Amino acid sequence: MENTLPKGLITSSLRTGAFIGILVGLAEGVFMGALTLTLNAIFVGAVIGALTGVITGPIVGAIVARWGGTTGGVSIGAYTGMLVGAGLGLVAGVAVSDYAATFALIRETNLLNAFALDYFQSAMFSGFLVSVLGTAVGSVVGGANKRLAS
Repeated sequence: MENTLPKGLITSSLRTGAFIGILVGLAEGVFMGALTLTLNAIFVGAVIGALTGVITGPIVGAIVARWGGTTGGVSIGAYTGMLVGAGLGLVAGVAVSDYAATFALIRETNLLNAFALDYFQSAMFSGFLVSVLGTAVGSVVGGANKRLAS
C-alpha cells in the first residue's frame, strides 16, 4: 500500500490540532474553574485545559490526517476526534482520580466532585471532557484537510 497523503499534511494537521487544542482546552478549563467561583481555580483550570489541549490536539490532528487524508472532511475528523479524545480522557481520568480527591474545593464543588469520587466516575467525566475537545479539534483539522484538497 503506497502513501497517497500530500506532503506536509500530517505536519500541518499537527500544528492546527495543537492550536485548536490549546484554544478549546483553555476554554473548557476556564469554564470548569469558574464552577468554583474563585480566581485561582479559574487560572489553574485554564492552565490544565491548555496543557490537555496541547497534548490531545496534535495526537488527534495526526490521526485525523492519517485516517481521513484529504477526502475525509469534517465528519470523519469529528468522529475520529471523539474516539481518540474519549480514549485519552479515560486514561487521564484514572490517572488524576487520587490526586483530585486531595483537594477540598474539588470535592465540594458540584460536577467537579466526579473527579474525586472514584476511578470510574473520574474516567467517565474526563473521557467526556476530552472527547469534546477531540471532537472540536478533529472537525477543524478534517475540514481544513478537505479544503486543502479542493
